[in-house]
Amino acid sequence: MAPELARSVAKLRVPAYVLDRTGTVRWMNAAAIRHFGDLRGQHIANIVAPEDRTLARQEFTSKVLGLTETTEGRVTIRTAEGKSVPIDVSSTQLIEGNTIMGVFGLADPAAEPVPVINAGPHLTPRQMEVLRHLAAGHSTERIAAALGIATETVRNHVRGIMERLEVHSRLEAVIRAHSLGLI
Repeated sequence: MAPELARSVAKLRVPAYVLDRTGTVRWMNAAAIRHFGDLRGQHIANIVAPEDRTLARQEFTSKVLGLTETTEGRVTIRTAEGKSVPIDVSSTQLIEGNTIMGVFGLADPAAEPVPVINAGPHLTPRQMEVLRHLAAGHSTERIAAALGIATETVRNHVRGIMERLEVHSRLEAVIRAHSLGLI
């Protein structure tokens, strides 16, 4: 991860992590450590609850092999203290040059409240609502359910947010919003 991006991601209030190509946690931001304890050095199979391991391994492998760029879903993990916590995960390939180095993800504890974000001049009120959920790491489906709108409508809002913030991904949108003082 580029140093300037790493510094920005480290400041996110939503838990973020990096898995290497073997499925081992190599990096966690402060929010992830605060929510789940220090899981660095742990393999995904030791963190994800038994009932979710097959799906987690399939999605991880699919990203590392280049078959899928991103995935979203809910899994239950075991924290460093052994507590089971359901989380919504949005993850993507971590690419350096032309090589997939691992997986970067945002892990939203399912019971976490949406952080308050100041309104900004660039986004509509509905886009700001969606951005609040993106900043909390919520999946498209969770945002749709929370706002009572269709998932395609959420995707349209996300595209609008990315266009107005001149970015190409959800993560970049959250980082850009943070740098603009919207978060």
